Amino acid sequence: MAYYLVTYYTKNTNEKTKEVFNDVPYKSFDVEFQKEKLLEYIFAYFEKNPFVSYCTVMTKHWSGEKEYDMYCSAVNPHFKEEPIKHEYKHLDADDVIVKDTLNKAHMVSYEPLHKGFEVNLESEQKVIRLGAYFYDLKGVLICEATEADKEKYYREKFITFPIVDDDWRVYDGEEICDGIEHLIVGKKGDTIPLAALREGADFNAREHWCAYDEQLVDLERHGITISNRKAKDSAEEFSDNVVIGIDKLSDKRFRMDSDWGSYYIPSRFFYVGDDDELYETDEEGKPTAYQQKLITRIVDDVWGLSWFFNKPNLRVLVTAITDNGYGFQRNQLGPIPKDWYYTVQTLEGEINRHLDERHQQYPDDYNRSKRPDIVEEKK
Repeated sequence: MAYYLVTYYTKNTNEKTKEVFNDVPYKSFDVEFQKEKLLEYIFAYFEKNPFVSYCTVMTKHWSGEKEYDMYCSAVNPHFKEEPIKHEYKHLDADDVIVKDTLNKAHMVSYEPLHKGFEVNLESEQKVIRLGAYFYDLKGVLICEATEADKEKYYREKFITFPIVDDDWRVYDGEEICDGIEHLIVGKKGDTIPLAALREGADFNAREHWCAYDEQLVDLERHGITISNRKAKDSAEEFSDNVVIGIDKLSDKRFRMDSDWGSYYIPSRFFYVGDDDELYETDEEGKPTAYQQKLITRIVDDVWGLSWFFNKPNLRVLVTAITDNGYGFQRNQLGPIPKDWYYTVQTLEGEINRHLDERHQQYPDDYNRSKRPDIVEEKK
């Protein structure tokens, strides 16, 4: 096991500097891999991000070393200089191909690395989330933790790795650091509420692995029904308003959450840019590498829900959080204050305008492969 610093580069599009610098650093990652898995990880990232032109790799042999040494570089064979145009019309659910190439870089064999291990097979047809995607859980591999495992997963004695899908792949990504129970979504045949996918949806919003609706389609393909009803034993569905609460963190920084009892869309942080537009940030307030406008992300999420559940009237209601329950109780919501930035005040109208335009362009586009959502009888 070795430690690597992988830095990806994109073509410089700045008119003032592109003649001096052809490429600019895009994003860097500290990763820990067996040597033979490093290139799998890099080329999975290349395939997912064709706008990345190449990467450089530096390495060190143990985490305590202060400096990296230059190791290698790699050119992206999938590179496209022109940006990929976003096509909003959905494919049929059966035609959507979910590429788990980033996860495949974490699929390993542990026999040569661990002295003692035990395999327990799974008989209850459970489905597990790894990253943004879902897999059939075939069993678990329980191993004595190596020194590398202890440092990576904070385990003293044993560690449990999930074994997934028909090719029985063993997964060792960082998601299993806190165990795998919280990653198990349910069993085949279960019906779960949309909000039960909160953790996976928030992960995907941070990491940009796929569209929100692709996550939902992926889970239903594994035999679990996603419900937009208020309760399992009730036929009453959520209203056609996605209620979004916005919390002001500082003069230009905000956080948004969808309200309890509404369709769930992922939580996000955002700020008001110098151009008065709203942009995503990470939790610390730093701009994300993707620099996407907040309105684009929300429209994509709501449009995906509208398509997935066949709810063409689904729109947003944007409110201000006036009293924060911090997850222990429901937030108190109210109108957006008049002294907030104009782009925040007008966010609701702009989102709904974009949604109207998409539905006018694609009036008959909806998920025809949705699993039937059957109401359970009250006990």
